[in-house]
Amino acid sequence: MNKFILTLIFGTFVSFALSQTNISPNILAEPFQGQHINMKADNNVEGTPLLFSDWKSGEVTLKNGENYDLAKINFNGSDGKFIYSKNDTIYEFIDNVSEIKIYGENHSNDSTSDMIFRSDLLPDQSNFVQVLTRGKITILKEFTKKPEGENYSNGIVNNTRKYVLHTQDIALIGNKAVPFKYSSSALDDLTSDKKDQMDRYIKENNLKPKRENDFLKSIKFYNSINDTAK
Repeated sequence: MNKFILTLIFGTFVSFALSQTNISPNILAEPFQGQHINMKADNNVEGTPLLFSDWKSGEVTLKNGENYDLAKINFNGSDGKFIYSKNDTIYEFIDNVSEIKIYGENHSNDSTSDMIFRSDLLPDQSNFVQVLTRGKITILKEFTKKPEGENYSNGIVNNTRKYVLHTQDIALIGNKAVPFKYSSSALDDLTSDKKDQMDRYIKENNLKPKRENDFLKSIKFYNSINDTAK
């Protein structure tokens, strides 16, 4: 039974059901709507379009500010949308969702391990992206997972079409989205108006901007000194 359910979940997204279903993950709050979807495995592609190999717990925040806890959430990398499971049925969040939080393994002790996703930050795009830090410079990470390659065998080499995960880091400055790769030069370009302060901070803290965590620490510092200047 478990194997059947996993096969049902970790397949390609095929079609939407015509009806919508109300669910109430939190009995103390008003129910929100999710659109029922049908999913089935694509036997011609190895792997799944989903970001997480297992369902994740977390919470969803609606545009009206209401919060709901959910036990089974996942991200469909093929279309940039979140899905959830309720009573062995798969649903897709509709457009009244403001934010989705995926709890980290150490959520109860350290909420910084949580992953925050929003769909309203990138201009002209409604796909969910992870929010790494916010401020004058907001750093986002976009996840996509698409089939690549082809299935063939020449008797010696076997090749399999499979889902491949790609990420793109994006700096959002005002309404301008700037794709970048973690590096000293990218950090210099983004924070050039505070170059002396940034250089001093990086040196004093022995940071290496090519590392994601160090780059984000630097951006958070940059945002903090811009907030102080207001």
